[in-house]
Amino acid sequence: MKKDVLKRLLTLATAGVMMLSMAACGSTAGTASSGASSSGTSSSAASAGSSAATSSAAKDYSSIKVALLLPGSANDKGWNQEAYEGLEEIKALGCQTAYSESVAPSDYEAVFRGYADQGYNIVFGHGVEFGDAATAVAPDYPDTMFCITSSDLSVAPNVCSLQNLNNEQGFIAGVVAALASKSGKVGAIGGMEITSIQSYILGFQQGVKYVDNGTTALTAYTGDFDDATKVKEQANAFIEQGADVIAQDADQAGLGLFEAVKDAPAGVYAIGSVKDQYEECPGRVLTSALNAISDAMAVAVKQYAEGNLTAQCYRYGIKEGVIGLADYHDCASVLTDEQKAFVTDTMNKIAAGEITIQSAQS
Repeated sequence: MKKDVLKRLLTLATAGVMMLSMAACGSTAGTASSGASSSGTSSSAASAGSSAATSSAAKDYSSIKVALLLPGSANDKGWNQEAYEGLEEIKALGCQTAYSESVAPSDYEAVFRGYADQGYNIVFGHGVEFGDAATAVAPDYPDTMFCITSSDLSVAPNVCSLQNLNNEQGFIAGVVAALASKSGKVGAIGGMEITSIQSYILGFQQGVKYVDNGTTALTAYTGDFDDATKVKEQANAFIEQGADVIAQDADQAGLGLFEAVKDAPAGVYAIGSVKDQYEECPGRVLTSALNAISDAMAVAVKQYAEGNLTAQCYRYGIKEGVIGLADYHDCASVLTDEQKAFVTDTMNKIAAGEITIQSAQS
């Protein structure tokens, strides 16, 4: 999926007609090493033309330096790893790259400044929580573009954002959960109660309601992105209340959901987040709601190389192929063919703008 999505987005960026809605809307440093690509299926993505591939290959990216700040571990098998893999895609273009993981909020500004002082052209802050620090630092470094993911922030001349549409991600997870549930109760667990996670939860609730089969959505936040025990405990609480399909959007802490599902009675399933998380609990992960922000990061760097990355909010969702759904793997029989067709039709309607989904973001 990621290869097709990236080809499509690079093609659109090169042609200047990207399918985006634009709105003006401790720390460990290192050099990135290769990471695994997420797998699965999503909304259809057109293949890139040969002219775009030639243009991308011909451009010299070797003088562009790109850094990434992560709020958690680069190998969390979710949100942070997805951005790390985006840095790998950027490195593959020929850019010089570096990253800092598990950056504490008190260090955001200092780490931003450290990379800017070293002449980095683009510094990504992976998450809306990096917005204030970027805004504070940016005036001192006019030659550095600060790019915040999962945000709608834009401050001229050098702060932009990539707003992955978490509400669409949550919505499609809610649709699948409601269709698959036999008990009539499903759950969704968020980490910190920030706007991106709130948007996921709002989307999940609306997706469950959209199915209109009487299913009830239980939701909760655990307050952080690191403590898997909290997510496991919350998942167990939902299971005790009768929930038989539970989703999560809690970064590394979300791995606690799979621990809970492993110990749960037969018929209880998890829905993964960001990446295809099937391997975390084979046979019990119904699917994963994908969020391939890594591809959008690579597109942003390509736009920068062409002089087209400006202080705007770039929005990416199902329409652009960034939000999608992983394979059902060996849980395919949980949903009927008719239900799977309903999921696909729903995603197509979202892409076409026929379904309006609530969001905590502007």
